[in-house]
Amino acid sequence: MFDPLTAFTLERPLLIILSTLYGLALVFYCPPKVKAKRAIKITGLAMHIMAVLIHSFLLFLRFSSTGHAPLTGLYETLLSISWSTSFVFLVLSWKRGAFGYGRAAASVSWAIILACIILHVFAYEKVVPRYLPPILYTSPWFELHTAPALLAYGLFTLSFFAALTSLGGKKEVKPVRRSVASFYLWPGMILFTASLGLGGAASRLAWGSWWMWNPKSAFSLLTWGLFFLALLLRGEKRWERSAFPWLVIAGFAAMIFTYFFTNKGLHNFL
Repeated sequence: MFDPLTAFTLERPLLIILSTLYGLALVFYCPPKVKAKRAIKITGLAMHIMAVLIHSFLLFLRFSSTGHAPLTGLYETLLSISWSTSFVFLVLSWKRGAFGYGRAAASVSWAIILACIILHVFAYEKVVPRYLPPILYTSPWFELHTAPALLAYGLFTLSFFAALTSLGGKKEVKPVRRSVASFYLWPGMILFTASLGLGGAASRLAWGSWWMWNPKSAFSLLTWGLFFLALLLRGEKRWERSAFPWLVIAGFAAMIFTYFFTNKGLHNFL
């Protein structure tokens, strides 16, 4: 086990290594038209796997320096979302058509890690380990509620890219891309629904009520509703080609807004 100071000191060099690996994975996922194209993409996959393993170690170091899962504040949640996006891609890359979204997963992880490096350089006070309020620190409900939500964010991100690309391209690949979007959306919705339920339990313990009408809760419910409607219309031929992708895109936009702009009041510790 690393002492907190050592764990925190190791973060910046590991972030630089991660940005390099995610960037190289992205480059290798987009090879030129050469005979060894498949081998180059496999090399990109190997770099992606290595990056996720090192990223997992970085999250462990964060745990060592704070004593809780890295789920508090902008910096920690960015680290977790970056990891979850690449992790769920690697786990689910066996799906037909899903491997092509390695570029999306690597680019999102790379961009977020770059943002974390910028925070280290220009906003150091935001990366210094923070500690949870006692009522949350002593209870497992907060971590049980937040962890599936951040995993769901990774799945929703990949679903967004699949839905976005299904709006263009050749006619024969559009159904495959919509299928991939749905493939990512289903487990994301299961995790997000579980997160909302566990959030009710955390709210009951912390504030005495199963549901609190605040910006974070309201927009989380809106996000859930948009994605649920997308899944509801997924099998309807009349709406699948037009409504489904746009509902996924709208749900992703609501997710981004919820993540960045609703951390007020009861959720100001995020």
